[in-house]
Amino acid sequence: MQKKDQITQELFSVITETSTTQDIKETLKLCIDSLKNGTLNTLLAQDADYQAALLEYQQACQHYQNTDFTESQRDIIDTLLARKDESEFEHTTNAYMAGLLDSYRILRNFGLTNE
Repeated sequence: MQKKDQITQELFSVITETSTTQDIKETLKLCIDSLKNGTLNTLLAQDADYQAALLEYQQACQHYQNTDFTESQRDIIDTLLARKDESEFEHTTNAYMAGLLDSYRILRNFGLTNE
């Protein structure tokens, strides 16, 4: 319960300060990312297709580590992978947020919200 109270307090402080919309969005994205991790990790652990793809990715990483690239080549590949990870983080967080918003809209359309 303490973590939930902390997140609520952080959101409240961001909203009441003179923050920009982008500041609020970034804080919300961090909170949503924290929320989704537990649920998403549980689903991924039970997803055979994801686990197979993850194993193939890990094998490709091992092959990458064992390959003799020049420092320049390794820098290019590392940068590429880092940018891909960053874009996937943003995509996943936004997709989760979209799912929450869509779920709320569905509940509202069926009259299941307290408005």
